[in-house]
Amino acid sequence: MKTLAINLVFLVVLFFGLGWLISTYMEVKAARETFTDPAKVPMVDAVVVPGASVYRSGKLSPVLKQRMEAALALAARRPGIKMVLSGHTVPQGYSETKAMRDYAVKRGFPAKNVILDEEGRSTFLTLLNAQKKLGLRRVALVSQGYHLPRALYIARRLGMTGYGLRVETNAAHPSGATAREWFSRVKDFALVRLFRYFH
Repeated sequence: MKTLAINLVFLVVLFFGLGWLISTYMEVKAARETFTDPAKVPMVDAVVVPGASVYRSGKLSPVLKQRMEAALALAARRPGIKMVLSGHTVPQGYSETKAMRDYAVKRGFPAKNVILDEEGRSTFLTLLNAQKKLGLRRVALVSQGYHLPRALYIARRLGMTGYGLRVETNAAHPSGATAREWFSRVKDFALVRLFRYFH
């Protein structure tokens, strides 16, 4: 029993140690690809906005509203640029992508330049769809700072050139987001490596 306990402790320490290394690696690599000023983001094929919660009323959550405002600020500097709005539809509930499109159009963004990805159930699928289905190679990802290192890592591993526009956030940081993001980084680190062996 004692040996089992020691082995379990060792595995837990190993898991969290590797997780810390993975998370730190993603953050270091993303630092040079992340911007806070829309004017400094290099030229790209499209602006990609990953989805987040939408209320049943169709109102965007604070996290998603921040992403959309930053994406619109970037797009305003790039006339004619496409904006990919990625998310999914909750059965008998809301549609993230349609709510995002409505928000953008109401603020003057041309509807013809909106591309909806309604199968973006995760950051990995959002970027995979952007690459495989939309043929995008250079993208600007708009999201909160805690999310961008993982998103840019996935883009890089899929062979894309990605730049992050970091949303400055205050009270909109969702509770528990940091812990969830840490586990998501470990998950996607493994996922993108396994994916290449099956496709």
